Amino acid sequence: MKNLRILLLTAVFAIGTASFAQTLTEAADAFNQGLQFTKESNYSEALKSYQQTIDICAKLGDEGVELQLKAEQQLPSTYFNLAKGLYDAKSYTEAIPNFESSASWADKNGETKTADAARTYLAGIYTSLGNTDYKGDAYDKAIENFNKALTYKADYYKAYYGLGLTYKKQSKLDDMKTAMDKVIELAPAGDKTAENARSTTATSFMNDGAVALQKSGFDKAIASLNTSILYNANEPKAYYYLALAYNGKKQADDAIAAANKAIELGLENAGDAWFEIGKANETKGDATAACAAYKNVTSGPNVQAAKYQMEQVLKCN
Repeated sequence: MKNLRILLLTAVFAIGTASFAQTLTEAADAFNQGLQFTKESNYSEALKSYQQTIDICAKLGDEGVELQLKAEQQLPSTYFNLAKGLYDAKSYTEAIPNFESSASWADKNGETKTADAARTYLAGIYTSLGNTDYKGDAYDKAIENFNKALTYKADYYKAYYGLGLTYKKQSKLDDMKTAMDKVIELAPAGDKTAENARSTTATSFMNDGAVALQKSGFDKAIASLNTSILYNANEPKAYYYLALAYNGKKQADDAIAAANKAIELGLENAGDAWFEIGKANETKGDATAACAAYKNVTSGPNVQAAKYQMEQVLKCN
């Protein structure tokens, strides 16, 4: 009876050992199959094989740790390659979770280049989605997507540019300026996006200043126009508008300086600037300088007004 019991225990042990060996072999086979799928660029099947390896090894405990780690080391690049294929096929919705998995596994494995590459693609995808929303006038959704892009890559300047354009559409110029400043800061040297950011900001604030002028909001106009000049110091119209605003506030010297700068930069109708110089000199009580300025108004809408000031008000010689 005792001998029979020993034989049964031996048989159970043998069966258990065989089962363990077979399971470890299955894990190895699944891993090798994953490598083969990877060589064939069949990344979705490769992932299934690597995951099967991981699942089996996890049940084996310490004995399966080494093979499990080898399988996990394949995941960042496999998820990335699968996602890249989907991205190239413009299947962005399907690409997103795979890039996210690539970044996550890359972080765990210390593969910083793969993690950064995956997050760069994610930032690009959400920026592209934001651009689509922007073009469709869905501005709140666009802002959401641009900000989502920045959660993946905080220095993704194209997302900031999209944000800037969207805030411009919403007439949120301060927010636009903040976003465009990030573009200028982050875009590489020579990148046209930075140039476009400067131009957009300059034009937007110049136009804002012009609107304020129409409403006699001289302080607001001056603030906006000076902001515009920070981004483009060579736009003659900005200085001409400044001259108008300063004259509106009776700040004669500032008006003269701004008008002269407009002329220096080639204002299309210099007569407009000369007229503001004439007005400013009248404010100062300098009739001689005012007459000299008005005489230069030889074209444009202010010709008759300048003539009236010279003949009827100042009695210029």
